[in-house]
Amino acid sequence: MRFSASVILAAAAATTASAQAVVGKAYGFAAGVTGGGNAAAATPSSAEELAKWLSDDTPRTIVIDKEYDFTGKSATGEGCDRKSCSSTNGGQLYLGDLSCGGSDNTVATVTYDVAGTEPLIVGSNKSILGVGGKGVLNGKGLRIKADAKNIIVQGLEITNLNPGVVWGGDALDLQGGNDGVWIDHCKFSLVGRQFIVSHYDGSRATISNNEFDGVTETSASCNGNHYWTMMLNGDGDQITLDKNYFHDVSGRAPKLGDAGTFQATNNLFSNMKGHTFELYSGTVALIEGNAFEAVDTPYNGEAFSNSFNVPDASAASACTSQIGRACAVNSVDSSSGDFKALSGTNALSTFSKLTDYLVEPIAATGVASLVKGSAALLLDAA
Repeated sequence: MRFSASVILAAAAATTASAQAVVGKAYGFAAGVTGGGNAAAATPSSAEELAKWLSDDTPRTIVIDKEYDFTGKSATGEGCDRKSCSSTNGGQLYLGDLSCGGSDNTVATVTYDVAGTEPLIVGSNKSILGVGGKGVLNGKGLRIKADAKNIIVQGLEITNLNPGVVWGGDALDLQGGNDGVWIDHCKFSLVGRQFIVSHYDGSRATISNNEFDGVTETSASCNGNHYWTMMLNGDGDQITLDKNYFHDVSGRAPKLGDAGTFQATNNLFSNMKGHTFELYSGTVALIEGNAFEAVDTPYNGEAFSNSFNVPDASAASACTSQIGRACAVNSVDSSSGDFKALSGTNALSTFSKLTDYLVEPIAATGVASLVKGSAALLLDAA
C-alpha cells in the first residue's frame, strides 16, 4: 500500500482556504522552528511572484494551492551513458563529467529540461504550505540557500525533475548552515538525483511523515527502483528522520554522512531492491523502531562503532542508563535480508547530551499502520 498524492497532500494541508496554517509543531532536531510565524497566509499570483517570495528573508506563509509546471524548455549537454546499466535498458544518463570517468561509460549527448537544474531559492523564515492536495512543483525543486534558517515545508509534492538524467536536479537541497528546517508530510518522486540532500556546513533539521516514492522507468540500478534517495552529508548535521515512508528505492535510503548526528525512528522501508542505511565510521546514528518489509539489504556496511541500531532486546536496555528509556528494537520481516547488528554504544553517550531533541518511538510492530495512516490522522486532528 502507498499513500496516494491526494491523501498525503490533502492531509498535510488539513485546512480550508480561510484557515491556512502550519499543522502541528516542529520537533526533533527542528524543535523551535516556526517558519513564517504569524505572517498572514498569502498565495502568489504567478510563478515569478512565488520565486520572489521564497527567496527573501522576510517572514512569510506562502500557500501553494495548485500545480506549478516549470517544464518545457530543453537543452543539451555532454555526458555519458553506462554500459552495465544503459539508458536503453532502463538506466539513467549522466549529465556533465562528474560521473563519467571509467571504462563502463560511453560518451553521450544528454537532453534535459532546464528547470530541473535551476531550483527555486529559499531564504529564511518561511512556511511553504501545499494545500488541498494541490500544491505541486512539477519540474523544479527547492534549494535552501546557505545559512538560511527557520523554514517549514509542509504538504508539498515535488516531482518530475529529469528522472532519466543524473545531475538533472535535486528535489530539496540544503546548502548548509541551515539552522532549523522542518520538512513534513511532503511527497517526492521522479527525480534525476537526490530527493533530499544536505551538504557543506551542518544543518539542523527534521524530516518527518514524508513519502519517498522510488517507482521509476529510469533507474541507476536498472531495476525500477530509484537509487539516489537521500544524502545527508553536511559537516555537523543534526537531523531527525521520523515516520517517513521509503518504498521502491534501491540505495542511499538514507546515506548518513561522516560528520553528522542522526536519529532515525519509526520509518517504514518497503519493497526495496537494494539497501537502506549507508553509514561511515564517523556517522553518529541511533536507528530504532523502524520497520523493514521486503527489503533486499536493510544494511550492508561495516559494523561501525559510532552507530547503534538496537539489534535485540538486550541492546535496547542499554539505552536506559544513557537516554533515560529503553530503545525500540527494529523489525525486519522474513522477506528482507539480514540486518547487520550495530551494537556499539558509543552513539548513546552523544545522545545522552541531546535528550531534549530525541523522539520516543512506538514499537516497530506498529510502524506500518502508523506511517501509512499518518496523513489521515493529521487531517482528523486539524
